[in-house]
Amino acid sequence: MELFRKDLPKENLDAQKRSCELAAYFTHCNLDVVHLMLTLRTAMNLHFKLKNYRFASSFARRLLELGPKADMAQQTRKLLAVCEKNPANEHQIKYDEHNPFNVCAKTYEPIYRGKPEIKCPFCGASYIPDAAEELCRICLVAEVGKDTMGLRISPLQFR
Repeated sequence: MELFRKDLPKENLDAQKRSCELAAYFTHCNLDVVHLMLTLRTAMNLHFKLKNYRFASSFARRLLELGPKADMAQQTRKLLAVCEKNPANEHQIKYDEHNPFNVCAKTYEPIYRGKPEIKCPFCGASYIPDAAEELCRICLVAEVGKDTMGLRISPLQFR
């Protein structure tokens, strides 16, 4: 997802909005704290440049909760102070920070709780229902949406 975001063109507004969406989704991935700090900082800066100050301040607060180094914390506090003067978003993006979601591995769109979702039986990657019966883009092993038993280990297998 991050590689896809970095390959997006930076010239037009739609691509910039999509880049901000992807950066926001990436902050919800299960990463080590050091990597999460970097993704939060990236998302914060991208949203700030796009004048989405409410989202930028949200990422800044999450970053400060992780206890970054002094110089990063100081820059984040400065950005947060600017964002709090005008806590609004100039552009609408497909991101709801309060509603839990999984990211579709095909379209990189959020699949919010309660929406239809299928998974790869091997790696567990989430997909929208349109991706059924395609090869998983993450593990390249299983067919998305197949109902399988998976690997079973039993002492009977070793006799």
